[in-house]
Amino acid sequence: MTDKKPVFNINRLNSLVKKYSARARTAEPNVADLVALFIHSSLLYDATIEMADAAMQRVRSRNVDFNEFRVNLVEEMVTTVGVKYPDAFERMRKMRMTLFDLYRRHHRVSLEQLVGKPKRDVRTYLENLEGMPTYVVSRCMLLAFDVALVPIDQTIIDLLTHYEVLTEPIKPSALTEVFAKKFKSDRSREIHFALSAAVDAFHVSGKAEIARKAREAIKEPRGAAAASVAKAKGKPLKSKVAAKGH
Repeated sequence: MTDKKPVFNINRLNSLVKKYSARARTAEPNVADLVALFIHSSLLYDATIEMADAAMQRVRSRNVDFNEFRVNLVEEMVTTVGVKYPDAFERMRKMRMTLFDLYRRHHRVSLEQLVGKPKRDVRTYLENLEGMPTYVVSRCMLLAFDVALVPIDQTIIDLLTHYEVLTEPIKPSALTEVFAKKFKSDRSREIHFALSAAVDAFHVSGKAEIARKAREAIKEPRGAAAASVAKAKGKPLKSKVAAKGH
């Protein structure tokens, strides 16, 4: 009986991490405040560090505190982070849901109640907050609670596919669990910061956008894809029924 083929190439991953570790952060500036960490992490998935940092600064400068940010309408939150922010409306909708869930539970926007709790309980609590993305749970657990969970989003999957680190298709949350079994918290932290730096370069090079469009094209229904091609060529698309009538 042969061993199951690994879902990632460890040598290629190590090379990628080594390449970007020198230009990567080694710490998270928002880790002292768990709600700030949550918001910054919510801004970071499928975006760049520069985007998230700039948006975080606008959130802080335009609101007295995070509770004031919570009571903003989704549209107002989008205006704060920037209407061109990746997936801005859905991102802000989910973030607002989480902030409101926190307030309903504790009558304040705080995560300090998690300090000192068993790590398993902390993870369960975060996972059950309304609107909470898996990436954000993993990042909060890694950076604030030293749990070996590498946050993985779709852009990181695209990045690892591009560099042939992945040997088979896998969902972001599933890869987080695979890494959790392989790496300890210190190594997970190093991988996270290196991959974040690699994602920034991936965006700047334009490869992230190319990968996103290629992925969406695969998911696009065949008829819609044909219509897109025809539109690009400036030709009308005839249906099979219409074609038979000529």
